[in-house]
Amino acid sequence: MSTSTKSHSHAHEAPDFSNVNRAFFIGIALNSIFTLIEFIVGYSTNSLALIADASHNLSDVTSLILSLVGLKLAQKASTRAYTYGYKKASILASLINSILLVAIAINISIEGIERLNSLPEIAGIAVITTAFIGVLINTFSAFLFYKGQQNDINIKGAFLHLLVDALVSVGVMVSGIIMYYTDWNLIDPIISFIIAIVILISTWSLLKESLKLILDGKPKNVDFNKVQETILSTNQVKDIHHVHIWALSSFENALTAHIVFKENTPVEEYETLKKEIKAKLAKENISHVTLEVDESVEDCNERTC
Repeated sequence: MSTSTKSHSHAHEAPDFSNVNRAFFIGIALNSIFTLIEFIVGYSTNSLALIADASHNLSDVTSLILSLVGLKLAQKASTRAYTYGYKKASILASLINSILLVAIAINISIEGIERLNSLPEIAGIAVITTAFIGVLINTFSAFLFYKGQQNDINIKGAFLHLLVDALVSVGVMVSGIIMYYTDWNLIDPIISFIIAIVILISTWSLLKESLKLILDGKPKNVDFNKVQETILSTNQVKDIHHVHIWALSSFENALTAHIVFKENTPVEEYETLKKEIKAKLAKENISHVTLEVDESVEDCNERTC
């Protein structure tokens, strides 16, 4: 026999993203305008470094749009068909963004290889000026997401991409300066290769984390061992088993677990103890908790919990 008492702790309301929404709109507008300018200057001056950077900026515009859509969907109410709502849309957005970035990095590398056989004449001063504008725009845009990225993988992806773009633009500026003073146009495809590598490096961790969360893996901001220790530290808790932790969205984590109270624990104290556990888990970045009480580990194993 087991006490099939279950408890649910729900935190369905998303954090206040009003400032983040404003940041998205500003970032999308600024980067869209700059991407268009960078493509025009890149093609008119035959600068692959600028075209590569513009492609990366275009991916960031797409990334910001997808992230914004994902964030909006994640806050929509649940339905009978989607009982958790569309919370995972924000995680899906970060996964799509990661895949797009990898594809762009590969394409930039291929174009760079082709350019090695036929180096074009490039107007260094145009590259320097355009890249400098990119540094200013991307740094400002990244700053808008600085606070929000601390608690959300989706927003963190946007922040990191914009920050990397600012650094990449610095690299493009360097290539422009070198070409202007030395006429060494080989630096253009070299910088494009560096940009591709930077994109891959900056994207890799985001890609891994997005894939893990889509497959219901443990979120990065949750320490499994600490969660177990936290539950076991609660008075009257004897054992825990069948602990499952996953991300409902890019800003909300969930947990289900079976707990066994000590033999002398009155049934009427169960709810109080479970509320205490939920309060502790909230500090461990878990806002949606479902607990089932079993009389013993053996009892749970017999029922294949």
